[in-house]
Amino acid sequence: MEDIHSVIIVGAGQAGGRAAKAVRAAGYSGRVVLIGEEEHLPYERPALSKAVLLDPAAQAPSVLTGADCAALDLDMRAGRAVAAIDRAAREVVLADGERLGWDRLLLATGSRVRPLAIDGVPPQSIMTLRTLDDARLLRERLAAGSDIAVVGGGFIGLEVAASAAKLGCRVTVVEAADRLLPRLGCPEASAMVLAHHRRAGIDIRLATTVKHGDGQALELSDGSSVPATVIVAGIGVSPDTALAEAAGLECDDGIIVDEYGRTSDPAIFAAGDVTRHRHPLLCRHIRLESWQNANVQAEAAGRSMVGVPTVSAEIPWLWSDQGDLNLQVAGAPERVDTVVMRGDPDGEGGITLFQFQDGQLVGGVTVNRGKDMPMIRRMLALPTLQLDPQALADPDTPLRRLLPARETA
Repeated sequence: MEDIHSVIIVGAGQAGGRAAKAVRAAGYSGRVVLIGEEEHLPYERPALSKAVLLDPAAQAPSVLTGADCAALDLDMRAGRAVAAIDRAAREVVLADGERLGWDRLLLATGSRVRPLAIDGVPPQSIMTLRTLDDARLLRERLAAGSDIAVVGGGFIGLEVAASAAKLGCRVTVVEAADRLLPRLGCPEASAMVLAHHRRAGIDIRLATTVKHGDGQALELSDGSSVPATVIVAGIGVSPDTALAEAAGLECDDGIIVDEYGRTSDPAIFAAGDVTRHRHPLLCRHIRLESWQNANVQAEAAGRSMVGVPTVSAEIPWLWSDQGDLNLQVAGAPERVDTVVMRGDPDGEGGITLFQFQDGQLVGGVTVNRGKDMPMIRRMLALPTLQLDPQALADPDTPLRRLLPARETA
């Protein structure tokens, strides 16, 4: 392996910060430069739609503090943008023209919010939530009694809606699909989430789109209108592959990487939301937008690029807290033909949904029943495990009993 004297990480979010830590933990002592467009040091994003919106004094959890950067001898370049990657010279070109050389490069550029266009509404009037500054700006608009319209019934849209309702806002969610969380592919969970939010007083409009706005209200495709002095776009994100594509790296709904985080250029790695990576347990490429992946994949890629090959191989898992509702999802099913439910959707104990494809467990969803999720993740890690649907559905049967004896030790 060639000598590595300089490592550059582009993107100073959660994945970039974790990768920088992993590089040092792997024993690498050379130069490490961490470059991020935001003025803030690396932080975790999940709190932005919850704690940071609810409390003006709340801070997003840090990934790296100033003291950490000093202790790890990191050259932290906050508030700096990378304009281009020169693969031939092995340099990155910053927006101000400065060029920095690298022996290994890691891209952790994350994702960008999909823009929402509404006839009659200036684009700058539509709010988004991706950064800490976005969250603080939105928090200023969430005054009690305000009319908030959230366009998009996915995770972020529903988390923002729940936080706004808790602050005393009148909230409407407009979703084009016929159910909430359409990408979840789990109608049973979507129905329970819908009932929860309607009980909380949120006006949910399904199978509906926005036709026009005037700054005070939105006209919808069903002919109705809803008050909206604040509009929040929650229609998803796209991987920020612009730098990678311009540099000629292989991209397809994300930067294509292997299980080590290596791109089509063996000297360039990538991690986090921006990647579509080879998952060794699922035996296919997938793109994940989750706190877990930003940690696990970034740590594997950081170690791998400095000569300590490490595979990113954990069962995909994510969660969403929407007011008093906790939703957790494990696995990445391509298709589901059978769903087994544990718990009563009308009761107070929540439900667990086991998703099967051709008799094999391929996914699991818990709604206010997170205690089952650790067992689901362990089951999913055993591809040959045969499970009894009746036992899964029986809340009196401990899930631990359904695992092989060696897995319960």
